[in-house]
Amino acid sequence: MPRFLPAVFLFSTALLALPGAAQAQQPTAPADTARQRQLDEVTVYATRLGQVAGQTGRYVTVVLGSTLSRYPVTSLDDLLRLLPAMEVQSRGNFGTQADITLRGSTFNQVLILLDGMRLNDPLTGHFAGYFPITPAEIEQIEVVRGPGAALYGPDAVGGFINIVTKTFAATHRPDGTELAGTFLAGEYGLKSTNAGFYGQDKGLRLAGGILNNTASGQLLDLPGGGRNDFKLNTYSLSGAYQISEKFSAAARASFDRRDYNAQNFYTTATADRARETTGRDWYQGQLRYEWNERARTELQVVGTASTDYYLYTPTSVASDHLMHYLNVQGQHQLELSPKARLTLGGQADRRAVQSNDRGDHAVWHTGAFAVAGLAPAPGLNVTAALRLDHDQNYGTEVVPQLNASQQVGEKLTVRGAVGRGIRAPNFTEQYNSAIRPGIVPSGFNVGSPTLSAERTWNYEAGLDYQPWRALTLRGTYFNRYGSNLIDYVAATGSQVIETTGFTNINPNGSYRLAENLFAVRTQGIETELSSRAQLAPGLRLDGSVSYTWVHLDVAGDVQSQYLSNVARHLVTGNVSLTHRRFALAFGGVYKQRAGQQTVASASTNFAELTPSYAVFNARLDLALLPERVWLVGQAQNLFNAKYSDLLGAQMPTRWLMAGVRVALRK
Repeated sequence: MPRFLPAVFLFSTALLALPGAAQAQQPTAPADTARQRQLDEVTVYATRLGQVAGQTGRYVTVVLGSTLSRYPVTSLDDLLRLLPAMEVQSRGNFGTQADITLRGSTFNQVLILLDGMRLNDPLTGHFAGYFPITPAEIEQIEVVRGPGAALYGPDAVGGFINIVTKTFAATHRPDGTELAGTFLAGEYGLKSTNAGFYGQDKGLRLAGGILNNTASGQLLDLPGGGRNDFKLNTYSLSGAYQISEKFSAAARASFDRRDYNAQNFYTTATADRARETTGRDWYQGQLRYEWNERARTELQVVGTASTDYYLYTPTSVASDHLMHYLNVQGQHQLELSPKARLTLGGQADRRAVQSNDRGDHAVWHTGAFAVAGLAPAPGLNVTAALRLDHDQNYGTEVVPQLNASQQVGEKLTVRGAVGRGIRAPNFTEQYNSAIRPGIVPSGFNVGSPTLSAERTWNYEAGLDYQPWRALTLRGTYFNRYGSNLIDYVAATGSQVIETTGFTNINPNGSYRLAENLFAVRTQGIETELSSRAQLAPGLRLDGSVSYTWVHLDVAGDVQSQYLSNVARHLVTGNVSLTHRRFALAFGGVYKQRAGQQTVASASTNFAELTPSYAVFNARLDLALLPERVWLVGQAQNLFNAKYSDLLGAQMPTRWLMAGVRVALRK
């Protein structure tokens, strides 16, 4: 029996036992009401209609910003690892780098949004986890599984994640001030700071924070030795002002800087001694006009500049990239009647890269969208979306989406959705190594300029069942058919030269070449059991456990690079026990998948993807001043698992840390 099963069994049993405890609980205090909002009461902004979760027809997870301190993590991508039916493939903890996948997607098929604005870097999806935001500013995180191309355009194939912030959200919070911070120190020179503030007074909102993780790192058991050291810094400041009763403006500036050992992050070559330095400057503005209680117009603009400096060996020529991204979006939201809502809008963006490895390129993209939400009968909600999308890479596309949910009695909701998705190749997939000086080393990924866009059709059906207030059961079946899916496959140097025409390739070498796979069918089942229970006055338990099964059917005998990473069986869980005197949190992940096939070459074939592993984190907070100051102890990878999530990138073993947490409110 796999080692993870006893833990999952005990965790599930504990959750299943909660309804009885919940039925005997005392009435919840008014101060806890906001934290105990049920599934149907949580607003999801990512749908562009501001719908409550139970009416979207989608499998949605919402994590409230007020609950982020419950999780035994030190970064937002580590938090995502513990959420239901979500796979995060990491190259390092503490936010170093992680690929995010949903429903068996590649990491490039998940769209990340910040207040509804696209976050994905134009160079590569590997940078999707570089969030230019600090936890103190977050109102909630929304994870929507399944396609979102009709709402947001390309890349939202497996799903999309929207981070809603306190300053930009169309929410009404009471005036007041919040100051919070967690300060940790640990093994291997670890120093972790997560601190920030939010204040609101007479129409003015201000928020900001810092998120810093640095360490000299653990020794790596790799051919080149070295340490998994990192220095990761994020700074953000935002504000909003109610100019008049109807008109408001908001602005944000954030800066993300990362410097880390990237050894074997992207290659399996024994010569790999890579180091990487990245940066992102993010500037965002918003104007909002409330015509009346039923109509609102918003205009947003985002400008970013990001850099990536990748040095393969100390003696090699570094790959140096500069990316610019400009995104403008407007939408008008209208409530036609209590049973009908409509949002109309448009978007235009330009992504560009200047690179000594990929060349200089720029692409324009535009889209117009309409989203309608209808409630034609009691308990029935239908959402239809249509987008006319144009991209210089793939031309003009019509992208539809239809979702529906039906409430059956007070405890059961059934839902279903069908939609189309599309994704254009990014600059790395098209041009990686195209003009790299010298001969590209064996084991490298190589782009292909002639790649076509991916196109998919997606279907899903599911149900949400809440037999007791404290317990929710969810299940979803999904089926996605995609053509021209882009991934890297093993190829000889002569094959690469014939396909791409690149002149810097060793004809006798071995590479991974970006190609359009003929077709891929992905299907799976997502299940989740979650509980929120007041066990006794002042004692609260929150938790979830989920199991996801994914089956990939790739046409032809193809061994692809990133599809082979996808977990066929995935179990994630987290539980927190909160009291005014202490808080205990525990989270874990189990993955089982096929071992990755490495490129057959004497210079590369040293490491394989770990076929299965289980990793658990734990955290204990002890109150020095109840609800104000806590002592904190935390363990990452508590049981010291040794594993690799991607290529040869070795993940950290057990890492212990301790410190203090402070939360002040006025």
